[in-house]
Amino acid sequence: MVEVVAVLECFGLSPPLVAPVPVAGGLSNELWRVQTREGVFAVKRMVVNADRPGFVASVEASFAVERRAFAAGVPMPEPVPAPSTGCALAAVGGSLFRVHRWVAGRAGAGSAREAVELLARIHAAGGPRRAPPPCPAWTPASRWGPLVAGLAERVAGQPERLLVVDSHGDLDRKNTLLGDVLVALDWDAAGPVSAVQEAVSVALDWSRGDPAVFAEAVTAYRSLSGVAVPAEPWVFGWWVAAQGGWLDYTAEHDPGEAQRTLDRLRRLATDLDAFTSPPAGGGRSGRRRQ
Repeated sequence: MVEVVAVLECFGLSPPLVAPVPVAGGLSNELWRVQTREGVFAVKRMVVNADRPGFVASVEASFAVERRAFAAGVPMPEPVPAPSTGCALAAVGGSLFRVHRWVAGRAGAGSAREAVELLARIHAAGGPRRAPPPCPAWTPASRWGPLVAGLAERVAGQPERLLVVDSHGDLDRKNTLLGDVLVALDWDAAGPVSAVQEAVSVALDWSRGDPAVFAEAVTAYRSLSGVAVPAEPWVFGWWVAAQGGWLDYTAEHDPGEAQRTLDRLRRLATDLDAFTSPPAGGGRSGRRRQ
C-alpha cells in the first residue's frame, strides 16, 4: 500500500480512496486498479527486462509514439506522465512504474475486422514514410527443431525499402480491451515497424489460424489503409521473430505458454502456403503502397 501511495505521488495523483486491487493475467508486468480523487487509474510495475541496459530509453521512446497516437484520437487509455520529468517511468522502491487512466472493457474480445480497423488508425497516426524497414531476426530458431527452423528461413528477407510507421508493435488479443470500440493497451513495444508486416501479424493473431478469416482481415486492412499486402512468405517474418523471442523467454518462465507459442509457430510452418495464397477475386497484391 505504501509503495502504491508513493507511485501515485510521483505521478501527481492523490492517495487511494480504497485499497488498490491487483489485476490478474499479466505475465510480463504487475498491475493494480487504483481509485483516487482524480479518477481510476492502472498502476503497472515493470518486470520483464526492467533491469537491462537500455530498457528505460526504449520505454521512453515508445512513450513518445504512444502520446502521439493518443493525441491523434486512437482508442487507447490516456497515458499519465510523471509531472516532474514528463517521462513515462518513475522509480519507486527499486522498481519502475507506469500509470494510465483506467479503461473498462472485455479482455481478448473483438473480431479480426475490429483489430485491423484499430491498426489502420494507429498506422495513419504513425508518420507513414518510405524507409528501410526494421529487420526482424530470430537467431536461435534451430533449437526448436527443423520445422520451426525451416519456417524462420523461409520467411527471412524483405525489400530494402517499405512503408514504415511508428506503431503499437504488439497488438494481439492480450493487449486490447473491447468496450464501445476496441482499445489498444500496453504500448511499451511501440516503435517503427513495417506496416505490411504488422498488418499480417495482427491478422494472423486475430484470425485464430483460419486462413479465410486471415484473408478477410488483410483485405479489410488494405481497403482502410490503402496499403497492399503481398502474398509472399517474407511478410510473416516479423511475426515469426516476435513469436520466437517470446518462445525463448517463456521457455524459462512459463512452460505452458512456451508450448502454446511453439504450437503456433509449428502450425504456421505447416500451413504457410494456405496463408500466402491470394484469395479468389483479386488477391492481395494490387498496385498500392506496401
